[in-house]
Amino acid sequence: MAAPSTVTENEAIHRAQEEDYRRVVAEYGDPKRTIALILIAAIGMYIMCMSLGTCLSLRIAALADGPNAMDDATRNTIYSSITALGAAINIVAQPFIGALSDRTTSRWGRRKPWIAGCLIVSVIMMLGVGLFTNAIGIGICYCLGLMMMQCGFSIYSVIPAEGVPDKYRARVMGFMGMFGALATSFGSYLAGALVRWPMLLMATPVALGLITSIPLLVLYKDPHKTRAEVPAGRASDVFRGLFSGFKARDYMFVWITRVLSGFTIAALFSYFTYYLIDKLDTPLTSVGAAAGTLTLMSAPVSVIFFTVSGWISDKIGRRKPLVVIAGICMAVALVLAGTSHGFVQFAIAWELFAVGQAMYLTVDLALCVAVLPNKKDTGKDMSMFSVALSIGQAAAPACAPFFINMGAGQNYLLYWCVAAVLALVAAAMMPLVKGVK
Repeated sequence: MAAPSTVTENEAIHRAQEEDYRRVVAEYGDPKRTIALILIAAIGMYIMCMSLGTCLSLRIAALADGPNAMDDATRNTIYSSITALGAAINIVAQPFIGALSDRTTSRWGRRKPWIAGCLIVSVIMMLGVGLFTNAIGIGICYCLGLMMMQCGFSIYSVIPAEGVPDKYRARVMGFMGMFGALATSFGSYLAGALVRWPMLLMATPVALGLITSIPLLVLYKDPHKTRAEVPAGRASDVFRGLFSGFKARDYMFVWITRVLSGFTIAALFSYFTYYLIDKLDTPLTSVGAAAGTLTLMSAPVSVIFFTVSGWISDKIGRRKPLVVIAGICMAVALVLAGTSHGFVQFAIAWELFAVGQAMYLTVDLALCVAVLPNKKDTGKDMSMFSVALSIGQAAAPACAPFFINMGAGQNYLLYWCVAAVLALVAAAMMPLVKGVK
C-alpha cells in the first residue's frame, strides 16, 4: 500500500508544480529569460553585498594608520558602531520599502523602479564615504548608502520568488549563490586594488551592482498592477502590517533562525580581516590580497555546493535537512578559525565555512519562499527575511568589542564560539517548522 501512496503524492506535487509554472509564465513571461536576467544581475549584486563590509574595514584601517592614528580597540569600536547602526536602520527601512514596492502601481512595474532608485542613491552615498576623513561623516554616508543598497537588493531578491516557478527555485538560488561566490573573489581583489583610492573603493561595488542590473531593468516583465491587485492601505498604514507574517508559525520560526544565522555569517566576514592583521600578522597593504586568496580558494567549493545543494533540495523535495547540515558546518568552521595560528589552518576553516554558507544561502531562501503566508505581501515579507539577517548583522558587530576586548584583548576565539553556538541553535530549531519538509 505504501507504493501507491507515494505515487499519488508525487503526482500531486507534479500537478501543483505544473500549475505554478503556467501561472508564472502567464504573469511574468518566459522563466528561462527571467532566470538569465536574474543571474546576470547577481554577478554585480553579490559583488556589492559581499564586498562593502570589507571595503569599509579597509577604509577605517587606512584612517587608523594615517595622521589620526588610533589603537586596535578604537578602530574596532568605530567599525562596529558604524556597521551596527547601518544594519539597525535597515531593520525599519527594508520592510517599509518592500511594502511600498508591493503597493506600487507604476507602469514600469512594482520592483524595477525601486531597484534602480535605491542603487543610484547608494552610489552617491558611498562616494561620500570615500570623501570624508572623519568617523561621523563616514558613518552617516555609509549607513544611508548601506540602507539604500540593502533595500535595492532585497527587492531584487523578490523577483526569484515571484518570477521563477517553484520546481526551479532552489536551483536558481543555488546558481545565484554560485555567481555570488565567484563575485566575492573578484570583490575582495577589487577592494585590495582600490584601497589607495577611497572614493572608488566604496562606490565601485554598488556601481557594478547597478550596471549588471540594467538588462533586468530593461527586459524583465514586471507586471503593472492596479490598485485592486495590490495590498490595501496607504503608506501610513504600512507599519501596522509589517509583522503580520508572524501570525504564521512556520514563518516566525524561519525568521528567528535567519537572525541567528545572520549573526553567525557576519561574525566571520566582518572581522576576518582584523584577525589576519592582529593574529596572523598580515600587513595592511597585503590584507586585501590575502582576503582575495581566501575567497578564490573557496570559490570552487562554493560553486559546487551552491549548485549541488539546490539540485538535491529540489530533487528530494526537502529543505530542512540541508539547512541543519549547513549550520553544523559553519559552527565547526568558526571554532577552527578562532584557534588558527597560521594561514593554512585559517584557510581550511574558511573552506569549511564556505561549504556551510553555500548550502545555507541556497536552501534557506527556498525555505523562506515556501513559508510566505500571503503572495500579495511578497515584497514586504521577503524584506522581513532580509531584516532578520540584518538584525543578526547588527548584533554581531555590536557585541564584537565586548567579546574581542575581553582579557588581554583580540579575543576572536570567544566571539566566534558564541557565533558557533547560535548556528547550532538555528539548526536545532528546524524541526519546529512543520509545513515544509
